[in-house]
Amino acid sequence: MKITDVRALVCHARMRNWIFIKVETDQPGLWGWGEATLEWHTRSVVGAVEDLKPLLVGQDPTRIEFLWQRMYRQHFWHGNGIVRGTAISGIDIALWDILGKVHGIPCHKLWGGPVRDHVRLYCHLGGGRMEDFYETDPADAGRFADLARQAVAEGFTAFKTMAVPETMPLEGNRAVRYAERCVAAMREAVGPDIDLMVDCHARPSPRARPRAWGTSSPRRWSPTTCTGSRSRAGRRRWTTSRSSSGR
Repeated sequence: MKITDVRALVCHARMRNWIFIKVETDQPGLWGWGEATLEWHTRSVVGAVEDLKPLLVGQDPTRIEFLWQRMYRQHFWHGNGIVRGTAISGIDIALWDILGKVHGIPCHKLWGGPVRDHVRLYCHLGGGRMEDFYETDPADAGRFADLARQAVAEGFTAFKTMAVPETMPLEGNRAVRYAERCVAAMREAVGPDIDLMVDCHARPSPRARPRAWGTSSPRRWSPTTCTGSRSRAGRRRWTTSRSSSGR
């Protein structure tokens, strides 16, 4: 069995592109699918897949480790950059897909079997409508509350929100106050038992973060997950559990 082609297929997904990788073989009906999405680097990833293709065509697709090392090490620059690494990852997933089909088993069986019987899910605020997640005005606390109620009504016990406006390098407390109002509105809307995650998404400036972390609000920060901040210092999550201050 040999690889005959490696193709990147781009799918328009409204605010970004998805990139799927198809590795084809000389066996009728046998191919593998992977994903290599890297937002706003579509052409770079597609080009990287084309650069890697000569290393793969004619090779045995079940020699996954060999092919991974070949892709990573063969060219002058190793594959540890974000673009080439993403392309390698998508191809690697497709190779595992082929191997699972060859043996007639799901890929998790090849990786040692399932670990969990179930996985708790969270949603993005807006239920998949990206405009609600990315473009809701942080000043519109009531809209955040409505979307939070909708998420809970759909059965989620946790959701992620981006209630943080973009900030400039030098800015006052406006953004912090917006975020405070939005988080308070969502907590008020869903009660104390729903996990609320704030995605900073690289929006706070370095000067804005300490003001948010040290806000006089009765809320506290817990060292769990606030994703997308620009430094380790920003990796915190707002919670609104009660404390000695009465909240």
